[in-house]
Amino acid sequence: MAERRGVERELLGHRRLLRGSLLERPRFCGKAGCKCTRGQPHPVGLYLSRPVEGTARHLFIKAADHGRARREASAYKGFRRALRRWRAIGKELNQLWEALGEAQEGSYPFG
Repeated sequence: MAERRGVERELLGHRRLLRGSLLERPRFCGKAGCKCTRGQPHPVGLYLSRPVEGTARHLFIKAADHGRARREASAYKGFRRALRRWRAIGKELNQLWEALGEAQEGSYPFG
């Protein structure tokens, strides 16, 4: 139960979460005469990948927002990891309570 309380504090400690995964991809503008049309991409861009109506969508992240996007995406992963642990602890506790109940069961007629 102490571990569950610790995980609950962790879950409550997250303020801002950015749902999805961050991807770094080379960028190509496609303008005639640009170096990217000759196979030399522009600097990598950061994208947020997340499912929208069953299809992965990639949203470009502005350079000024890279730090915040990385922090909030990392916080989201930590939140999901803690939530999985919280659920597992709940399942373990349920099993313990069930075992305790069975151990305390009596029989009839009373003896």
